[in-house]
Amino acid sequence: MENVADIMTTELVTLSPEDNVHQARSLLKKYNIRHLPIVSADGKFEGMLTQRDLLNTAFTIVEKYGVSKLAHREEQLKINEVMSRDAKTLPSSTSLIDAGHFFLQHKHACLPIVDNGQLQGIVTSVDFVKLSIRLLDAN
Repeated sequence: MENVADIMTTELVTLSPEDNVHQARSLLKKYNIRHLPIVSADGKFEGMLTQRDLLNTAFTIVEKYGVSKLAHREEQLKINEVMSRDAKTLPSSTSLIDAGHFFLQHKHACLPIVDNGQLQGIVTSVDFVKLSIRLLDAN
């Protein structure tokens, strides 16, 4: 194993910027995930939506409209209104060492892997823990 392409997750759950926040929350729950890459119809990486983003959005909605309006407001709110467009990305050729340093330096839990604007996969801190366990078990 040499680069992030060797450990990245490629079977991803994604949404488009025009999908709604309620759909995003449902997918996070259904698949027990914390990060949703946002891609255009042609696979171009547009940004990330995280569990934290959704929690912040839910708190704002509840504070302003009350709990009873949460689902309705989430259905009206487009992902492009709450997603992070400035998500850090790395190319699939990034070495595991460089990616590890990037995780430590920037304190990210998820890195989208993007080549030529196209989402290839994601690498999470959990992927690095799994890699560490494999390497430790091998010794």
